[in-house]
Amino acid sequence: MAAIEGNLFVTQPRPGIRRRNNAPIRPRREPSSAPDLAFALAAAAAVMAGIFAAATFLVPDLSRGDAGTDLARVFAAFLALAAVSLGAAGVLLSAGSDDRASHVIAPAGIGAAIGVAEALILLRPAPALIPVPFVLLVFALRPVRRILARRARGR
Repeated sequence: MAAIEGNLFVTQPRPGIRRRNNAPIRPRREPSSAPDLAFALAAAAAVMAGIFAAATFLVPDLSRGDAGTDLARVFAAFLALAAVSLGAAGVLLSAGSDDRASHVIAPAGIGAAIGVAEALILLRPAPALIPVPFVLLVFALRPVRRILARRARGR
């Protein structure tokens, strides 16, 4: 129904008729976990590269004079290259996100812990640590972090 009040033309919705939403604004989509995984794996690769590079120079009996030291340095270089590539992929994947810091800070910390665990597994065989990187990688996912944050707040 339409009514005229003064110079103002007022419309009221008729009962039973739904109004269409013609606004061109798209609803915000849920953020993906892909950038979180990319940043976690990039941090893991960077930490592993640093540990392997340091171990090749600081640990004299790493390979007992064989070609293992040179191979460990090459492996560290490739890990560094993988870290840069995964970091760039994470930046590109999180480009449309409003909250980019949440895609970087927590996953990078978790990824650093994964890198330390992986390096310890590879440098000093520790079978007890084998499931640790996989468990930590689950915590890098955004939905898991949200659930844990809600439980920590008591909701």
